[in-house]
Amino acid sequence: MSVNDPFARLPEAAPFTVTSTGVTDGGALPPAQLSGQDRSPQLSWSGAPDGTRSYAVTVYDPDAPTGSGFWHWAVADIPATVTELPEGAGDDTGSGLPEGAFQLPNDARVARFLGAAPPAGHGPHRYFVVVHALDVESIGVPADATPAVLGFTMAAHTLGRAVLTATAETPAEGGQRIEVSRLIPASADAVFAVLTDPEGHVDIDASGMLMAAEGDRVRQPGDRFRVHMDREALGDVPLGKYEVEVVITTLVPDEEIAWTVEAGLRPHVRHIYGYRLERAEGGTLVTSYYDWSQIDEEWKRRNVFPIVPESALKATLGILERTVRRRAR
Repeated sequence: MSVNDPFARLPEAAPFTVTSTGVTDGGALPPAQLSGQDRSPQLSWSGAPDGTRSYAVTVYDPDAPTGSGFWHWAVADIPATVTELPEGAGDDTGSGLPEGAFQLPNDARVARFLGAAPPAGHGPHRYFVVVHALDVESIGVPADATPAVLGFTMAAHTLGRAVLTATAETPAEGGQRIEVSRLIPASADAVFAVLTDPEGHVDIDASGMLMAAEGDRVRQPGDRFRVHMDREALGDVPLGKYEVEVVITTLVPDEEIAWTVEAGLRPHVRHIYGYRLERAEGGTLVTSYYDWSQIDEEWKRRNVFPIVPESALKATLGILERTVRRRAR
C-alpha cells in the first residue's frame, strides 16, 4: 500500500465531522461496501463551515494499481440543508439521494456506488470517504463528467472536508475466507429470526461447544450477548468451560448478520462469522462465511487458522434449516 496523501497538493480546507453506522474510521470496510453488495455507506455530517451552500460526496481508493487511483463514487449538488445519506443511496437510480443531487460515473463508468475490490495479494487499500462543503449551490459540472473533473472544479470552491478512511484487502490465492451456501425453504425473516436470537446460535451450533446464551435479541451493529462454551466437547484443546462475548459487526435486517467473538485472551482475535440472505425461488439462499483475513498480527503468527473447517459451516446450515422448520411448527 502506498503512503500518498490525496489531499497533499489541494488547497487547505476546514475540517468538520462525518460519521457512519457501518464504516469506522481506520477500520475495515464492512461487507456491504465491498464488491458484490455495492451498497453506498450511510453518512451523517455536522459542523460544516459558515457559507456552505452545497455538498459533494466522494469515495476514492488512491492505492489502486492504475497510476491514478480509483473513484468508487461521486455525488454532486447535495443541498446545504441535507446532512445525511442513508445506506444504499447510491444505487442505480440514486433512490436515496436528495432532490437536485446527482451521481457522476465512477471509474467503471457507471453512475452509482461501486464496492471495494482490491486485487488479490495487492495488500490493504485505503478508501477515503469524503464530504466536501462547497461555497456554491451547484458545482457546475455535467452529469457525465469524471470524478477527477469534479475534484478539479471543487478545488476552488471547497470550504471544508469531512473524512473517513477505511481499508479493504483481498488475500492472495489460498484465501483467508470460507463460504458455503444452502437454499432453505423458508422466508428470509424466519431465518433471520433465528440468527438474531442468542439462543438461536446455540440451537444451530454444529460443534457441540455452545451450551447456553444470555442476552436480548440483537438489532444493530455493536449489540452483544454472552455464550457459555465447553471445549471439552471437542477434546482438542484443554480450555474446559469458559464464556465468550459475541459482538455484532454487521446487521442488515433479513439480509446479513456478522459477528466477532471476544474472550479473556488479549489481543482479541477479530475473526468474523456471518450469514448473507438472498430471497430465491423456493425460499432463501443462505450463505455462511468465516473470515480470518483481519485477525491481529499476533494471532497470524500462531498459524492456527482457519479454526472452523468448511464442513462445520455446511453442517451448521443443515441445522439452521432444521431449526427454522422446528420453530415454524
